[in-house]
Formats: sequence, C-alpha cells, structure tokens
Amino acid sequence: VGCPALFGGGASLVLQGVNFATGKATLLPASQAVLDGVAASLVDNPGVTVEVNGHTDNTGNRASNLRLSEARANAVRDYLIAKGVPASQLTAKGIGPDRPVSDNATAAGRALNRRVVLNKTN
Repeated sequence: VGCPALFGGGASLVLQGVNFATGKATLLPASQAVLDGVAASLVDNPGVTVEVNGHTDNTGNRASNLRLSEARANAVRDYLIAKGVPASQLTAKGIGPDRPVSDNATAAGRALNRRVVLNKTN
C-alpha cells in the first residue's frame, strides 16, 4: 500500500530537478514537471503522508540557511497543495546544512547538498 510509483518501495526520495532561484525560495519553472508528477501520485494515494525536507549547502550562516531551507520546503508543499494534494497529507521542515550528502568544499558537492527530499511518514 502507498505510492509505489513515487517511492519505489523506499521511505524517502530526493526530488531531482527541483531547483530554486539562488538564495531564494522561488521555484524555477523547470521544477514544475517533477512536482506535477509528485502531486499526481500523492492525489492518487490519499493515504500516504509526506514530510517535505529542504536542505542547503553550508555557504553563509547556519541561521540563514535554516530559514531558507524552511521557506523552500514550504514552497514545495504550497505548490503540491495548489495542484490538489490535501494539506493534511503534507508537512514541511527545513533541515538547513545539517545533513550533507556530499563535501561542501566543492561546487559539485554543494550542489548535491542543496536538495528537496520527500520522506514518507506512514
């Protein structure tokens, strides 16, 4: 039960292709196709609840990165709600720079650390 097309049997999913304007929580237009697919899957699976996590690299100060990651997670949540996903199915949380998946010393590593992750909560 629950969103096999979206989660593929796992409990979390990095949203490849979901990007924001630099230093802002403004979704880039290219993100819409990915998020439209996510929305459709969640609408088709109303029993699945998801936490949207926003992550940043470590550029700048931690407090700013936490605020930015929270704003980005909420931007994704708001987009999904606008596409028909019930608000009760979604929560959002900013993680900031606290869970890097790559080395922040390189541009490529920082790019990997700036991400949005969906975590299935049920």
